[in-house]
Amino acid sequence: MLENTSKTYEKIYNTVKKFNMLERGDFVVAGVSGGADSMLLLSFLLEVKDFFELRLLVANVEHGIRGEESVADSAFVESFCRERGIEYHCLRINAPELARQAGEGVEEYSRKRRYEFFSSFKSDKIATAHNLSDNVETVLFRLCRGTSLGGCKGIPAVRDNIIRPLIELSSKEIRSECESRGIPYVVDSTNADNAYSRNYIRNVVIPDFEKLNPSFENAAERFIKSANEDNDYLNKAAIDCAADCFKNGGLDTKMLKGFHIAVRKRAIVLFVQRVCGITLDEMHLEGVCALLDKTGRFQIKDKLFAYSEKGILRFDEDFEEKEIKYSLQTRVVETAELLLGQDYDLAVDFDKIKGDLTVRQRAEGDKITVSGRNCTKSLKKYFNELGVPQRKRKNVPVIADEEGIVGLCVFALGERVCSERVRIDENTKNVLLIKITEDEY
Repeated sequence: MLENTSKTYEKIYNTVKKFNMLERGDFVVAGVSGGADSMLLLSFLLEVKDFFELRLLVANVEHGIRGEESVADSAFVESFCRERGIEYHCLRINAPELARQAGEGVEEYSRKRRYEFFSSFKSDKIATAHNLSDNVETVLFRLCRGTSLGGCKGIPAVRDNIIRPLIELSSKEIRSECESRGIPYVVDSTNADNAYSRNYIRNVVIPDFEKLNPSFENAAERFIKSANEDNDYLNKAAIDCAADCFKNGGLDTKMLKGFHIAVRKRAIVLFVQRVCGITLDEMHLEGVCALLDKTGRFQIKDKLFAYSEKGILRFDEDFEEKEIKYSLQTRVVETAELLLGQDYDLAVDFDKIKGDLTVRQRAEGDKITVSGRNCTKSLKKYFNELGVPQRKRKNVPVIADEEGIVGLCVFALGERVCSERVRIDENTKNVLLIKITEDEY
């Protein structure tokens, strides 16, 4: 479809095709600032508009940062769109003041408001002009601040409905194409201010690298592609690792240590993200990993701790659990009625109960012979076997009669245990259904 156009447009089209960025009939919002990158993006979208049968809308944000210059830039984009009959919308904000009120950095606040504005049109796609040079700058910036392989992935070509058709094109290629096609654009005067970190990387660091290798950006592109491939593979391996090691609400430390450290660390990070909603930094990740070889705890954030107990690594808030008071609800039924799926926690032989039934905390010397197991053990040993955390043991309801323990309900692990003494067998005539409820204060 681009037989008579330039190699640069052909390159952009191949990127669009490779990442399946556009589909016929898409409604596309293009973020256009007026700079060379976004003006080339807009020109390309106009070129393929009829082929893809696109509805095109230009969204421009005037951040109120550069005074009359940024106002003039927005006017330039508006004029360009008006002359070509392109739908145009502009958001004008005072980013420095609004960012201060929100307690955020100007750059981060501006980025958030831009994407909120772009998303407000409910389009199929949002096209932004991020390019290869932006990608390289981003990776170098992250490396300077400290990052992992995940941070070296750079800017994704596609994220949700956001597409970046110029992501494989360098700034030099973009400016050259604009000049050869006569595409007008404006220049942001702050781009020359090396007091900004990204400008320093763009204007000083990358040119120095190009003195060592004139094709530095292409070399960096190959690295970013490799980082993406490796990161995707390791993430999939980590997901499988976390699933394999999941046990009793945590991760089995012995199994976890059987995986390569790169997979092991990622599995922990993914697990914490899922159960706690936070991302571990390197320092806290190392602290958690140290628990794989010992019993103990490590503070992650505020009241959130990692605990290693009896070979299980768990993540939970550290607090003095208030004592929970329980009550019993009971009902006697004939054995056949069990088939009706009654709502109960335990079912025991009613005629084997001795005296009154109570629910209480564990007491010193408590022992149980678990139904179906020919051995008697202390509750302490049994809790160790189940992996019940120490801090949760006092709130495990123990059901007892005058002769001893009838059963346990370890709700945290989904365990309900009946004593061999009162288990239902072929001679049972009456079944006692037991429901445990937490008292309200």
